[in-house]
Amino acid sequence: MLLSYQDVLSTGERELVWQSVDFLMNQEQNCNWPAELGAMIERENELVHWCHGAPGVAYLFAKAYLINKKPQYLDTCIRSGELVWQKGLLKKGPGICHGIAGSAYVFLLLYRLTGNSKYIYRAQRFAEFLFTEKFKAGACSVGSVYSLFEGLSGTVCFLVDLLQPDKSEYPLFSVFV
Repeated sequence: MLLSYQDVLSTGERELVWQSVDFLMNQEQNCNWPAELGAMIERENELVHWCHGAPGVAYLFAKAYLINKKPQYLDTCIRSGELVWQKGLLKKGPGICHGIAGSAYVFLLLYRLTGNSKYIYRAQRFAEFLFTEKFKAGACSVGSVYSLFEGLSGTVCFLVDLLQPDKSEYPLFSVFV
Protein backbone atom coordinates (compact mmCIF):
# COMPACT_ATOMS: atom_id res chain seq x y z
CA MET A 1 0.00 0.00 0.00
CA LEU A 2 2.76 2.43 0.86
CA LEU A 3 4.27 1.99 -2.59
CA SER A 4 1.07 3.45 -4.01
CA TYR A 5 1.38 6.63 -1.95
CA GLN A 6 5.02 7.55 -2.22
CA ASP A 7 4.19 11.18 -2.85
CA VAL A 8 2.96 11.58 0.74
CA LEU A 9 6.02 9.94 2.28
CA SER A 10 9.19 11.74 3.28
CA THR A 11 12.46 10.73 1.65
CA GLY A 12 13.40 8.74 4.76
CA GLU A 13 10.05 6.98 4.84
CA ARG A 14 10.34 6.07 1.16
CA GLU A 15 13.80 4.63 1.79
CA LEU A 16 12.40 2.50 4.63
CA VAL A 17 9.62 1.21 2.40
CA TRP A 18 12.10 0.20 -0.32
CA GLN A 19 14.41 -1.38 2.25
CA SER A 20 11.43 -3.41 3.49
CA VAL A 21 10.59 -4.53 -0.05
CA ASP A 22 14.20 -5.61 -0.60
CA PHE A 23 14.29 -7.34 2.79
CA LEU A 24 11.20 -9.38 1.93
CA MET A 25 12.55 -10.20 -1.51
CA ASN A 26 15.71 -11.62 0.03
CA GLN A 27 13.95 -13.73 2.67
CA GLU A 28 12.61 -16.55 0.53
CA GLN A 29 14.53 -18.40 -2.12
CA ASN A 30 11.54 -20.45 -3.28
CA CYS A 31 9.28 -17.37 -3.49
CA ASN A 32 6.76 -18.29 -0.85
CA TRP A 33 6.47 -16.33 2.33
CA PRO A 34 5.13 -17.80 5.56
CA ALA A 35 2.39 -16.01 7.48
CA GLU A 36 5.03 -14.79 9.94
CA LEU A 37 8.75 -14.14 9.59
CA GLY A 38 10.96 -16.85 10.96
CA ALA A 39 8.25 -19.49 10.83
CA MET A 40 9.58 -22.92 10.03
CA ILE A 41 7.20 -24.68 7.67
CA GLU A 42 7.64 -28.03 6.01
CA ARG A 43 7.66 -27.40 2.27
CA GLU A 44 4.88 -29.91 1.66
CA ASN A 45 2.68 -28.09 4.20
CA GLU A 46 3.37 -24.53 3.12
CA LEU A 47 0.44 -22.28 2.35
CA VAL A 48 0.34 -20.98 -1.21
CA HIS A 49 -2.68 -18.69 -0.88
CA TRP A 50 -3.26 -15.06 -1.79
CA CYS A 51 -3.56 -14.34 1.94
CA HIS A 52 -0.54 -16.49 2.94
CA GLY A 53 2.31 -16.58 0.50
CA ALA A 54 3.39 -16.25 -3.09
CA PRO A 55 0.06 -15.36 -4.76
CA GLY A 56 -0.42 -12.28 -2.58
CA VAL A 57 3.19 -11.20 -2.17
CA ALA A 58 3.61 -11.23 -5.95
CA TYR A 59 1.52 -8.05 -6.03
CA LEU A 60 4.04 -6.24 -3.84
CA PHE A 61 6.84 -7.06 -6.26
CA ALA A 62 4.69 -6.24 -9.28
CA LYS A 63 4.01 -2.78 -7.86
CA ALA A 64 7.69 -2.34 -6.99
CA TYR A 65 8.63 -3.28 -10.56
CA LEU A 66 6.07 -0.93 -12.09
CA ILE A 67 7.43 1.97 -10.05
CA ASN A 68 11.17 1.58 -10.55
CA LYS A 69 11.61 -1.07 -13.29
CA LYS A 70 14.28 -3.03 -11.40
CA PRO A 71 14.34 -6.46 -13.06
CA GLN A 72 14.82 -8.31 -9.76
CA TYR A 73 11.29 -7.31 -8.73
CA LEU A 74 9.79 -8.68 -11.92
CA ASP A 75 11.93 -11.82 -11.56
CA THR A 76 10.64 -12.36 -8.01
CA CYS A 77 7.09 -11.88 -9.24
CA ILE A 78 7.63 -14.42 -12.04
CA ARG A 79 9.21 -16.93 -9.66
CA SER A 80 6.23 -16.49 -7.34
CA GLY A 81 3.99 -17.33 -10.27
CA GLU A 82 6.03 -20.45 -10.98
CA LEU A 83 5.51 -21.62 -7.41
CA VAL A 84 1.77 -20.97 -7.74
CA TRP A 85 1.75 -23.05 -10.93
CA GLN A 86 3.49 -25.89 -9.07
CA LYS A 87 1.62 -25.75 -5.74
CA GLY A 88 -1.25 -23.30 -5.94
CA LEU A 89 -4.00 -25.53 -7.26
CA LEU A 90 -5.87 -25.43 -3.97
CA LYS A 91 -8.74 -27.64 -2.97
CA LYS A 92 -9.81 -25.38 -0.11
CA GLY A 93 -12.38 -23.48 -2.12
CA PRO A 94 -13.05 -21.29 -5.13
CA GLY A 95 -12.44 -17.86 -3.55
CA ILE A 96 -9.79 -15.23 -4.08
CA CYS A 97 -8.42 -15.22 -0.53
CA HIS A 98 -7.35 -18.84 -0.10
CA GLY A 99 -8.82 -20.55 -3.10
CA ILE A 100 -8.33 -21.32 -6.77
CA ALA A 101 -9.32 -17.90 -8.11
CA GLY A 102 -6.90 -16.05 -5.82
CA SER A 103 -4.02 -18.19 -6.99
CA ALA A 104 -5.07 -17.87 -10.62
CA TYR A 105 -5.17 -14.07 -10.45
CA VAL A 106 -1.36 -14.16 -10.25
CA PHE A 107 -1.28 -15.47 -13.80
CA LEU A 108 -3.43 -12.60 -15.03
CA LEU A 109 -1.10 -10.19 -13.21
CA LEU A 110 1.93 -11.78 -14.87
CA TYR A 111 0.26 -11.65 -18.26
CA ARG A 112 -0.29 -7.91 -17.86
CA LEU A 113 3.30 -7.40 -16.73
CA THR A 114 4.98 -9.53 -19.40
CA GLY A 115 2.52 -10.06 -22.26
CA ASN A 116 3.45 -13.76 -22.19
CA SER A 117 0.42 -15.84 -23.21
CA LYS A 118 1.55 -18.83 -21.14
CA TYR A 119 0.06 -17.02 -18.16
CA ILE A 120 -3.36 -16.86 -19.81
CA TYR A 121 -3.06 -20.59 -20.45
CA ARG A 122 -2.28 -21.18 -16.76
CA ALA A 123 -5.16 -18.99 -15.59
CA GLN A 124 -7.49 -20.90 -17.91
CA ARG A 125 -6.32 -24.25 -16.51
CA PHE A 126 -7.01 -23.08 -12.96
CA ALA A 127 -10.44 -21.82 -14.06
CA GLU A 128 -11.22 -25.18 -15.65
CA PHE A 129 -10.28 -26.96 -12.42
CA LEU A 130 -13.06 -25.04 -10.63
CA PHE A 131 -15.60 -27.02 -12.64
CA THR A 132 -14.13 -30.50 -12.24
CA GLU A 133 -15.62 -33.26 -10.13
CA LYS A 134 -12.27 -33.61 -8.36
CA PHE A 135 -12.48 -30.02 -7.15
CA LYS A 136 -16.16 -30.21 -6.25
CA ALA A 137 -15.59 -33.38 -4.23
CA GLY A 138 -12.53 -32.07 -2.37
CA ALA A 139 -13.34 -28.40 -1.84
CA CYS A 140 -14.57 -27.08 1.47
CA SER A 141 -18.09 -25.77 1.39
CA VAL A 142 -18.33 -22.02 1.04
CA GLY A 143 -19.63 -20.55 4.30
CA SER A 144 -20.19 -17.04 3.00
CA VAL A 145 -21.30 -17.76 -0.52
CA TYR A 146 -21.55 -14.08 -1.57
CA SER A 147 -18.32 -12.96 0.10
CA LEU A 148 -15.87 -11.22 -2.22
CA PHE A 149 -12.82 -12.91 -0.74
CA GLU A 150 -14.07 -16.27 0.56
CA GLY A 151 -17.19 -16.85 -1.52
CA LEU A 152 -18.19 -16.93 -5.13
CA SER A 153 -18.20 -13.17 -5.80
CA GLY A 154 -14.42 -13.02 -6.13
CA THR A 155 -14.47 -16.16 -8.25
CA VAL A 156 -16.95 -14.53 -10.61
CA CYS A 157 -14.66 -11.46 -10.80
CA PHE A 158 -11.78 -13.75 -11.79
CA LEU A 159 -13.83 -15.53 -14.45
CA VAL A 160 -14.95 -12.19 -15.91
CA ASP A 161 -11.36 -10.88 -15.87
CA LEU A 162 -10.29 -14.02 -17.71
CA LEU A 163 -12.43 -12.82 -20.64
CA GLN A 164 -10.34 -9.63 -20.94
CA PRO A 165 -6.97 -10.45 -19.38
CA ASP A 166 -5.36 -7.24 -20.65
CA LYS A 167 -7.72 -5.31 -18.33
CA SER A 168 -7.78 -7.75 -15.42
CA GLU A 169 -7.22 -6.54 -11.88
CA TYR A 170 -7.47 -8.26 -8.53
CA PRO A 171 -10.64 -6.84 -6.91
CA LEU A 172 -10.00 -3.72 -4.82
CA PHE A 173 -6.24 -4.18 -5.13
CA SER A 174 -4.90 -2.75 -8.35
CA VAL A 175 -1.18 -2.39 -8.86
CA PHE A 176 -1.64 -0.66 -12.22
CA VAL A 177 -2.86 2.69 -10.90
